[in-house]
Amino acid sequence: MALSKIDISKAGVTGTLPVASGGTALTSGFNNGVWVKLAETNITSATASAEFTSITATYKTYAVVISRLEPATADVKLRCQMRDASDDAYETSSYAYATKTYNNGNAESEDYSTSGSDICLMGAADGMGDGSNPYGTSCIVYLNDFMDTGMPPSVFGNGTYSKESGFNAACYFGGTYRDTSIQMNGIKFFFNSGNIEQGNFRFYGIVN
Repeated sequence: MALSKIDISKAGVTGTLPVASGGTALTSGFNNGVWVKLAETNITSATASAEFTSITATYKTYAVVISRLEPATADVKLRCQMRDASDDAYETSSYAYATKTYNNGNAESEDYSTSGSDICLMGAADGMGDGSNPYGTSCIVYLNDFMDTGMPPSVFGNGTYSKESGFNAACYFGGTYRDTSIQMNGIKFFFNSGNIEQGNFRFYGIVN
């Protein structure tokens, strides 16, 4: 028996439709209603920084998932700066932040500032990496209110990093730009010294 095609848009069908065996139910432009993937940067050789400059007022919260991160230099810190939407330049002052770690040697490490040139995310006071070997380093960074007027933009998140065989530290961090009148349309990730040897950076908008 021949099969007929049905125009669902004209058939008066409502509710949730089941997915046939082997189907994905995904179409171009699909999002899961919460996280929308906007960009991805995969670094495989020495690079100074990873940047995302497509922040708009579409989402109040963005997120960057970072994995396979390896610094080219030993004992470094992962940092970030925000990009001013008025001139597309990265701000280099007026950041306030705090970051703290607890490692498997039963020790703590911290870093903080009330007026820094950037925000320290990972590494605290002891740093990460040994400059020659890849270790398990990853984190998630949330970005809030970057394009809001009257509310300072901020970042926060958590992650884990190593700097030698057998060493592991759990880390959490938060920071803000202190001027509430500036809107930010981008963010840049970098180490305080040396390049990013490798790393995967996935950029998402979180639906309001």
